[in-house]
Amino acid sequence: MRLLHLDASPRANRSRSREVAQRFLAALPSSTSVTHADLWSMNLPTLEGDMIEGRYDLLHGNPVPEDVSNQWGAISAVAQSFLDHDSFLISTPMWNFGIPYRLKHFVDVVTQPGMTFRNDAAGNVEGLAAGKRALIVAASAMPFGQDAGLDILDFQSKYLEAWLGFIGVTQIDTVNVSPTFGAEDEVAKAMDTASEKAVTLARDW
Repeated sequence: MRLLHLDASPRANRSRSREVAQRFLAALPSSTSVTHADLWSMNLPTLEGDMIEGRYDLLHGNPVPEDVSNQWGAISAVAQSFLDHDSFLISTPMWNFGIPYRLKHFVDVVTQPGMTFRNDAAGNVEGLAAGKRALIVAASAMPFGQDAGLDILDFQSKYLEAWLGFIGVTQIDTVNVSPTFGAEDEVAKAMDTASEKAVTLARDW
C-alpha cells in the first residue's frame, strides 16, 4: 500500500492539521509506504499563457512548440506520480474559508483531462482515481462540522471532498480538527477527538 501525504500547512511543528496527520500515519499498518509531499517546498509547474493555449492544441492533436510540450510533460509527470499511489492523506488548515493557495496549485496542476479524468464521446466524466481511498484532515479555528450555520462557509473540506470525488476516489473520509482557537480545554478536546478518529481510521486502512 502506497500512501501520499499532501501536507498543506506552512507552520512546521505548530500545525494542528499536521499533528493529527502524524498520529494517523503512526497508526498505519507497518507495510504502508508513505510519501510525504510538503507543498510549500515542492517546485510545481505553473499554468499560464502559452501553456494554457498549448493544452487545447494538444487535446486536439495539433503541434505545439517544444518548450510547451516539455512543460505539459512535467505536469503529466506530477499527475502520474499522484496516481501511482493507492491512497491519499491531505492535511490542511483553513485559509479564508478555503484551502491554502499551494494546495489549490497542486489541485490545478493534476486535475487535467487525460491525466486524472477523461471525457467520453457523450461528454460524461470518468475519474481515473477509482479504487483509491483518501483521508482529509481539515483544521479550522471555528467549529465547522458542529454548527450548521457555519458549515455554509466551509469551502475547505467540502471542496476537497468534491474534487476527490470528481477524479474518481472511491472512499473519502474527513476528520475535522476544530476549533483550533479559543479556550485551551476546548482546543485540547478537539485535538483529542480528531486524533482518536484518525487513529481508528488508520487501523482499518
